[in-house]
Amino acid sequence: MSCIGTAGHIDHGKSTLVTALTGIDPDRLTEEKARGMTIDLGFAWLALPSGRMASIVDVPGHEGFIKNMLAGVGGIDVALLVVAADEGVMPQTSEHLAILDLLRVKTGVVALTKSDLVDDEWLALVQEEVAERLKPTTLADAPIIPCSALTRKGLPELLAALDDALAASEAASGRRDIGRPRLPVDRVFTMTGFGAVVTGALQDGTFALGQEVELLPSGKRARIRGLQTHKQKVERGQPGSRLAINLAGVSAQEIRRGDVVTLPGLLSASSALDVRLEIVADAARPVKHNALLDVYIGAAEAQAHVALLDADELRPGESGWAQLRLGAPVVAARGDRFIVRVPSPSQTVGGGVIVETQARRHKRRDPATLNRLETLARGDPAEVILSALTPTLPGKPSTGRPVGLGGRDTQELAQITGLPAGEMSSVIDELLASGQAVQVGSLFYAASEWGRLRVESAALLAEYHMRYPLRMGMPREEWRARLGVASRELVGVIAALGAAGELVEFAGAPPDPFSDRENTSASTTGRGGAFVRAASHSPQMTATHAAEAEAMLARFRAAPFTPPTRDEVEAALGGELTAALIASGVLVKLSDDVLLEHTAYLEATRRILAHLAVNERITVAQARDLLGATRKYTLALFESLDERHITHRQGDDRIAGYAAQAYAERLRELDETSKKH
Repeated sequence: MSCIGTAGHIDHGKSTLVTALTGIDPDRLTEEKARGMTIDLGFAWLALPSGRMASIVDVPGHEGFIKNMLAGVGGIDVALLVVAADEGVMPQTSEHLAILDLLRVKTGVVALTKSDLVDDEWLALVQEEVAERLKPTTLADAPIIPCSALTRKGLPELLAALDDALAASEAASGRRDIGRPRLPVDRVFTMTGFGAVVTGALQDGTFALGQEVELLPSGKRARIRGLQTHKQKVERGQPGSRLAINLAGVSAQEIRRGDVVTLPGLLSASSALDVRLEIVADAARPVKHNALLDVYIGAAEAQAHVALLDADELRPGESGWAQLRLGAPVVAARGDRFIVRVPSPSQTVGGGVIVETQARRHKRRDPATLNRLETLARGDPAEVILSALTPTLPGKPSTGRPVGLGGRDTQELAQITGLPAGEMSSVIDELLASGQAVQVGSLFYAASEWGRLRVESAALLAEYHMRYPLRMGMPREEWRARLGVASRELVGVIAALGAAGELVEFAGAPPDPFSDRENTSASTTGRGGAFVRAASHSPQMTATHAAEAEAMLARFRAAPFTPPTRDEVEAALGGELTAALIASGVLVKLSDDVLLEHTAYLEATRRILAHLAVNERITVAQARDLLGATRKYTLALFESLDERHITHRQGDDRIAGYAAQAYAERLRELDETSKKH
């Protein structure tokens, strides 16, 4: 199914011609019929001589309704440019033709209407004028067919020419199905007894009855209750067809022209677009950097500041790289065409093609950025995928590392590249086989970016371990931020580097005195958070550090249950060495200020459990006397034992916790091991 779109100046007979060709009056509004002037989009359809069915979008020709014209012309395959023989090329003829040229509508037919009102000599002059005007455009080879909707002369020839144009359009490109259906909404209304109905030209995939769909940019979900093409019910909508969708679960008031209907998760709205922008040759003035323009994409309209990336201005007839920074989000795909107009006085000044939909801010005149955009514009599948796997910088490149390593899953790659699923899959396989890409979990990375990560991670950890030789490792969040690893990439990246023996992740909570000294599990539930270290790293004390630590531990052993406070320890050893002794489990942290040496902690626990084995409960005073400690140290010990569920507070006393038996058995095992050695 293909779509024909009319274009041309007001009163040149577009709607009348559509009625004559199809038997359907595209003017549906009461005001249009009263004024005899098309105001909004109209729709019809016809069967061509070959039997091919085609939809028709009829657009208004008045300059005051150019926005409505732009909402309907984006999804057409063939242009039907209408020029009245008694007037020839007029201002809106030229503007509509410029829009068709900017949208790269490459096939079309010119209907020279009202030819019954002029003589043959005048008709020949108008044909020559139109042909000359078409020469610099994409419609340079379009046939020019004199005709009259009133007498019907020339209509058979016009239908045959349209048939040939549609055949040529389908042969040249056709409507692709890449499994990413999207329907830009150009009309929305309520049908009594059915609810919300939207219409538009379906692109890039199919819709089926009962499917759940997403409305963007709002993100609202709905279900397809009914589908129609040319007022005929269908089970499935095909790419290129004009489609009416009856939506359940959403009201017409929640939808507006310019919204896009798609399947959930396939597309997302964009606030910045990287584009190749070209300025029409007859623009009244240059487009300067940061100019405010009206942007038209599909059926959507938004204002945007135009950041020129390789120039300070683009003069009439010039083109360059730019970023459209949109005032409202729109939904678009790479390769979509767009139009830009100056708001006042309203005039079409240019258009172009989108090469990146989720664009980040770029530094102007940056060679790397411009090279990347050139790659995207060339469209080679392998280059496009590798470019999509290469991250761009947020804001000014000098501000820091990229956010994310460029890791993408297949759904994201399909969204960014616009490649059909089968082609994309085969290209990814080739990139993996050639070593140009790497797969980590469900994400794919450019091999160059993955190699950069490995080198920089190793260097970062080596530098950290050199600076802090007593620390077990580097906080994982600091490592992630400094390398530019996105949060969603973190688990897979660490798992892959861990499997390659390049780093170890461990929980940052102080080690359990009853288990191995260092907790090397990947759990992040510890109170201290998560850490990473080079696989070969272990804390290294200097001889001076070792002597200082041993002197302090002697003080701990001399008064095992009333040892120096943490402040005293840090005053003597410094914060780094103190933290290292805690992290290694030599010292056990009971509270912010209370520390016990490891063996003293085990002995205190043993005495408490022995008491509870004979007695049901123990008081703070009893525990204090049992240990020869002060109340401060006893309370800190109980808080630690409560946290491990070795004891359980009941009023002011403690009873055995649910883990008491397991810890008692663990203590016996430690005792047996100690005796053997």
